[in-house]
Amino acid sequence: MNAAAHLLKHSIHASTHSIDTANQCLNQIIGPHELVDLSHEEPLNFSFKGEQMGGIIIGDLIYGKDVVFKTQHQQDMHFYCISRPKIGKPVFRQEHGVFEASPGNAAIVSPFDKFEIEIERDCVQSFISISKPLLENTLSDLIQRPLDAPIEFNHIMSVQNERVNAWWSLLEYFGSYSKQEMNFDCLMNEIKHDFERILVKSLLLSQPNNYSHLLSDNHNNDPEFLKRALQYIHDNIQQNICSEDLERIAGVSKQKLSKAFRDRMKVSFNSYIRYYRLKCIYQELSSAQDKKNITNIAMKWGVNHLGRFSIEYKQQFGESPSDTIRKSILQQPVLLTRR
Repeated sequence: MNAAAHLLKHSIHASTHSIDTANQCLNQIIGPHELVDLSHEEPLNFSFKGEQMGGIIIGDLIYGKDVVFKTQHQQDMHFYCISRPKIGKPVFRQEHGVFEASPGNAAIVSPFDKFEIEIERDCVQSFISISKPLLENTLSDLIQRPLDAPIEFNHIMSVQNERVNAWWSLLEYFGSYSKQEMNFDCLMNEIKHDFERILVKSLLLSQPNNYSHLLSDNHNNDPEFLKRALQYIHDNIQQNICSEDLERIAGVSKQKLSKAFRDRMKVSFNSYIRYYRLKCIYQELSSAQDKKNITNIAMKWGVNHLGRFSIEYKQQFGESPSDTIRKSILQQPVLLTRR
């Protein structure tokens, strides 16, 4: 898996006998949790060697002794996490069932899942985490509307699923460049979001989830007047868009257009406009390379009420605008080593 990550330029390396240092690393790549040491007679031999680009982290995870990983009831994790053991079979225990990851069948869990994982000392996991905003924004792009429920994947990524196997092959395809003496630094700022999107989009299309039926539909059956209205919103999102504009472009009554938005997009057209505007702002902030004026960016995309904007932004993405831009401009290689 490290080979597949060579394009990702921010290293996250941890090697430690300290459970506190291990928790620091796990907080970064997973989120809030509790790590339980099952035996104090032998030392922890934790290591994570991986890479990060934007909202995706890929690496190898080893605990080196028997442990239990627990989620917290009060807080959700920050990432969708995939575990594909090279050695061993971590056991996931939930209130309503048990499942395990194996070298043949990886396990995927959502940030809001509550579980315990029993992990044996010799277990070596290929580990992938994908940030919640990245996955949700990619899905909302694909279904062309805001999400009305969190994304829930089937927990097991079965080897019997041809598309899942293709997704793993896609990771290996990107990793094939590691065999060549090539430097992508001059292109990474321009292509990193394409790289992220390819991996996340293909995961959404391959692994069954509660939006799979909408992904297969892909809005091919949307009425033409709704498609015209959506295109007008996308093309003019920096301007003030009113219902009269949409009625004129769509060529139907406000009532008919409103019903189509409710039926097909699951929101009103005003809610869709707010959602799409926020998404455009998020994309600009998440690719910022220096300190920009958030107010100017928001106003550029047609925001008139800055106080309400900050509240709606955090509701949509789970972080403030300043958090988004901070993550973009402060992302640096990380090396955690403590013995």
